[in-house]
Amino acid sequence: MISYFITFILGAFTGAAGKYLADKYTDKRRDNERDKGTRKKYLSIAQMMPNLIEEIQEDLSKAEFTVIREFFILPSNRVAFNSGGERYLFYFEDQHDNLKHKIKLLENQGFVYDVTHTNTPKYRMTEEFVDCVTKSKIKSGKVKL
Repeated sequence: MISYFITFILGAFTGAAGKYLADKYTDKRRDNERDKGTRKKYLSIAQMMPNLIEEIQEDLSKAEFTVIREFFILPSNRVAFNSGGERYLFYFEDQHDNLKHKIKLLENQGFVYDVTHTNTPKYRMTEEFVDCVTKSKIKSGKVKL
């Protein structure tokens, strides 16, 4: 009788442990597949705008901007802008051809979100995008991850 009980307990434990490990590794596999998909989408978009990606990368590497995720699009750096004391990144249409269209491509892929509250376009970068940008290697207009 006791041996049946011990066998039952061991079987239940083995089944529960097996299910736990299977779920754990399935979740890891799904995360890896999602990350691969994100990297693939990022690389295809980044190849269309290496100069913009490089500028974002440079901005995010500065100590004062490492945690900044919001940016404004302005016509040029000669336009005065009052940020109310908050820190933001700024990208200028006269420095990047078709800047608004490039940002729309990033938005369509889910890398940035439009958070505009006024007439000045304002966007927020996702952490996945920031991770890809900061890990990118840009050389001769080619983006690698």
